[in-house]
Amino acid sequence: MPAEPSTPDADRRPSPVQTTAPIGRARRALVIVLAALVTLASAVDVIRDGDHWPFSSYSMFAELRAPEVRLKRVVGVRDGREVDLVVPVHLAPFHEARLMTAFRRLGRRDDAPRWRRAALAASLARYDALRAASAHDGPELDGLRFYELVWPLASGAANRDAPDTRRLIAEVSR
Repeated sequence: MPAEPSTPDADRRPSPVQTTAPIGRARRALVIVLAALVTLASAVDVIRDGDHWPFSSYSMFAELRAPEVRLKRVVGVRDGREVDLVVPVHLAPFHEARLMTAFRRLGRRDDAPRWRRAALAASLARYDALRAASAHDGPELDGLRFYELVWPLASGAANRDAPDTRRLIAEVSR
């Protein structure tokens, strides 16, 4: 086989194998520090049961679920009868998910009943303040109750208006 003729340009062509410069110490240290910070932030959020994206513990996927639906709900009390509250309207700026998360976290404290009653009393004061400011047209309330409601799963949610279990967790009244 004849040898390729040598030309001045043939010596200047890059080799077919690309080489990259090695990563410098400063860049390697930066990558390690960033990876450690992300790992540490994730661990803190998991340990503290936080919910700060992207470091959330994603608790809704952390356990097997029973074939039932459990909800916690705050209801108003007027003349001994219960009044349904629309949390974003009656207890603004809260919305249902954040309010229930706050009550769940209070429930983990050593003196949970006292903290939950204090939170309900503050919620009742917020309801009254919003009502006085004409932010909603809800009735004057005598108190608030905090329940855990449980429904077994039913086809088409046929039992949605009648929970099987209604457990009173906390209550405040005037």
